[in-house]
Amino acid sequence: MVILRLALAAVISGYVAAQSASAPSLVTYIFGDSLTEVGNNNYLQYSLARSDFPWYGIDFSGGKATGRFTNGRTIGDIISTKLGIASPPPYLSLSQNDDAFLSGINYASGGAGILNETGLYFVILFKG
Repeated sequence: MVILRLALAAVISGYVAAQSASAPSLVTYIFGDSLTEVGNNNYLQYSLARSDFPWYGIDFSGGKATGRFTNGRTIGDIISTKLGIASPPPYLSLSQNDDAFLSGINYASGGAGILNETGLYFVILFKG
Protein backbone atom coordinates (compact mmCIF):
# COMPACT_ATOMS: atom_id res chain seq x y z
CA MET A 1 0.00 0.00 0.00
CA VAL A 2 2.80 2.40 0.87
CA ILE A 3 4.56 1.63 -2.41
CA LEU A 4 1.37 2.40 -4.36
CA ARG A 5 0.96 5.75 -2.58
CA LEU A 6 4.59 6.61 -3.25
CA ALA A 7 4.12 5.67 -6.89
CA LEU A 8 1.14 8.02 -7.07
CA ALA A 9 3.28 10.74 -5.52
CA ALA A 10 5.70 10.74 -8.43
CA VAL A 11 8.01 13.71 -8.69
CA ILE A 12 9.22 14.39 -12.18
CA SER A 13 12.19 16.67 -12.70
CA GLY A 14 13.89 17.66 -15.89
CA TYR A 15 15.91 20.22 -17.72
CA VAL A 16 14.28 22.73 -20.05
CA ALA A 17 15.80 25.63 -21.87
CA ALA A 18 14.88 28.99 -20.38
CA GLN A 19 13.41 31.42 -22.91
CA SER A 20 15.72 34.30 -22.08
CA ALA A 21 18.93 32.33 -21.45
CA SER A 22 20.87 29.81 -23.46
CA ALA A 23 21.71 27.69 -20.40
CA PRO A 24 19.16 25.10 -19.29
CA SER A 25 17.39 25.59 -15.97
CA LEU A 26 16.10 22.97 -13.56
CA VAL A 27 12.33 22.70 -13.12
CA THR A 28 10.07 20.37 -11.15
CA TYR A 29 6.61 19.08 -12.10
CA ILE A 30 4.83 17.20 -9.33
CA PHE A 31 1.94 14.75 -9.76
CA GLY A 32 0.32 12.96 -6.85
CA ASP A 33 -2.21 12.91 -4.06
CA SER A 34 -2.30 14.45 -0.58
CA LEU A 35 1.29 13.36 0.05
CA THR A 36 2.54 16.01 -2.39
CA GLU A 37 -0.30 18.53 -2.72
CA VAL A 38 0.50 22.20 -1.99
CA GLY A 39 -2.96 23.76 -2.24
CA ASN A 40 -4.78 22.77 -5.43
CA ASN A 41 -7.83 21.49 -3.53
CA ASN A 42 -8.27 24.84 -1.79
CA TYR A 43 -9.25 26.23 -5.21
CA LEU A 44 -11.96 23.58 -5.75
CA GLN A 45 -15.32 24.93 -4.66
CA TYR A 46 -17.03 21.58 -3.96
CA SER A 47 -14.18 19.52 -2.52
CA LEU A 48 -14.29 18.26 1.05
CA ALA A 49 -10.58 17.32 0.87
CA ARG A 50 -9.19 20.69 1.87
CA SER A 51 -6.08 21.57 3.82
CA ASP A 52 -6.78 25.16 4.76
CA PHE A 53 -7.27 24.45 8.46
CA PRO A 54 -4.89 26.10 10.99
CA TRP A 55 -3.08 22.89 11.99
CA TYR A 56 -1.93 22.26 8.40
CA GLY A 57 1.31 24.19 8.26
CA ILE A 58 2.09 25.01 11.88
CA ASP A 59 5.64 23.71 11.39
CA PHE A 60 6.02 25.24 7.92
CA SER A 61 7.79 28.56 7.39
CA GLY A 62 5.31 31.23 8.51
CA GLY A 63 3.30 28.82 10.69
CA LYS A 64 0.08 29.12 8.67
CA ALA A 65 -1.97 26.71 6.56
CA THR A 66 -0.27 26.30 3.18
CA GLY A 67 -2.55 23.86 1.35
CA ARG A 68 -0.34 20.94 2.32
CA PHE A 69 -1.89 17.92 4.08
CA THR A 70 0.90 18.04 6.64
CA ASN A 71 2.11 20.29 9.42
CA GLY A 72 5.34 20.96 7.49
CA ARG A 73 6.94 20.21 4.15
CA THR A 74 6.04 17.54 1.58
CA ILE A 75 8.54 15.32 -0.23
CA GLY A 76 8.24 17.67 -3.22
CA ASP A 77 9.32 20.59 -1.02
CA ILE A 78 12.26 18.60 0.31
CA ILE A 79 13.41 17.53 -3.16
CA SER A 80 13.10 21.08 -4.49
CA THR A 81 15.20 22.37 -1.59
CA LYS A 82 17.87 19.72 -2.27
CA LEU A 83 17.91 20.76 -5.95
CA GLY A 84 18.30 24.41 -4.92
CA ILE A 85 15.06 25.60 -6.52
CA ALA A 86 11.76 26.92 -5.18
CA SER A 87 8.92 24.49 -4.55
CA PRO A 88 6.51 24.75 -7.49
CA PRO A 89 3.16 26.50 -6.95
CA PRO A 90 -0.24 24.78 -7.16
CA TYR A 91 -1.54 24.53 -10.73
CA LEU A 92 -4.95 26.00 -9.86
CA SER A 93 -3.38 29.13 -8.36
CA LEU A 94 -1.97 30.24 -11.73
CA SER A 95 -3.50 32.17 -14.60
CA GLN A 96 -3.17 30.84 -18.15
CA ASN A 97 -0.59 33.49 -19.01
CA ASP A 98 1.59 32.89 -15.95
CA ASP A 99 5.28 32.26 -16.61
CA ALA A 100 5.39 29.78 -13.71
CA PHE A 101 4.50 27.09 -16.25
CA LEU A 102 8.10 27.35 -17.43
CA SER A 103 9.62 26.97 -13.96
CA GLY A 104 7.58 24.04 -12.60
CA ILE A 105 4.08 23.30 -11.34
CA ASN A 106 2.50 21.11 -8.70
CA TYR A 107 -0.51 19.20 -10.10
CA ALA A 108 -1.06 17.04 -6.99
CA SER A 109 -4.55 16.86 -5.49
CA GLY A 110 -5.63 15.34 -2.16
CA GLY A 111 -7.92 12.37 -2.76
CA ALA A 112 -6.49 11.70 -6.23
CA GLY A 113 -6.08 8.13 -7.37
CA ILE A 114 -5.94 5.88 -10.39
CA LEU A 115 -9.58 4.78 -10.15
CA ASN A 116 -12.58 7.02 -10.95
CA GLU A 117 -14.11 6.06 -7.60
CA THR A 118 -11.08 7.10 -5.55
CA GLY A 119 -12.07 10.69 -4.76
CA LEU A 120 -15.87 10.38 -4.77
CA TYR A 121 -16.02 10.64 -0.96
CA PHE A 122 -14.43 14.10 -1.08
CA VAL A 123 -16.67 15.80 -3.64
CA ILE A 124 -20.11 17.28 -2.99
CA LEU A 125 -22.34 16.20 -5.87
CA PHE A 126 -25.41 18.20 -6.85
CA LYS A 127 -28.35 16.81 -8.78
CA GLY A 128 -30.30 19.37 -10.73
